Amino acid sequence: MKQLFTVILGVVLLALTGCASYSNHELAPVEQWPLAAPAEAKPTAQLKVESRYLFNEQNRAGGFDQTNLENLLIQQLKDSGRFSAITTAKQHSDVYINARVTNHERGSMFSAVVTGATFFIIPGRFKNELTMEMRFKDADGKLLGKVEKSETITTWMQLLLIFAVPFNESADNILVQLTRSSLEEAVRQKLI
Repeated sequence: MKQLFTVILGVVLLALTGCASYSNHELAPVEQWPLAAPAEAKPTAQLKVESRYLFNEQNRAGGFDQTNLENLLIQQLKDSGRFSAITTAKQHSDVYINARVTNHERGSMFSAVVTGATFFIIPGRFKNELTMEMRFKDADGKLLGKVEKSETITTWMQLLLIFAVPFNESADNILVQLTRSSLEEAVRQKLI
């Protein structure tokens, strides 16, 4: 009976583990959204989205849900008020936007093993630096310029952080902030 109780307690402890994620707020807030409309006619835009995931400087599989990432970027481009139409299909457009989003996770595998081996009693920490680089090209494919923005999310893993789960910062919210900030900078540099 004691063994069954121990197994049930172990399963409950593993099920109750929690993570708390929060943004480091390194990114300056966007001053105006939607962006000011251009004086001339709004251009059409073709968007190409690339994503990658790095763990401690090494390329890894996984990362972003590509469809969700594309939809999020398309929605922000539409909401910006700067474009008449946005597509991901290969077709002639006034502006070509190549967005590359990188999730660079950093953390100690030893710390993660210790955290797991102690059933999350000893906390572990990982940092995710989300970087968005947008390259803007004109209708002829000539590079107009690029904008790069970053934000860091810190995640703590510990048994008692189960109560913090409802307050975790969503990666989608950070991606929205990165997109808006990048587009605001592109307007400032007169790229769009």
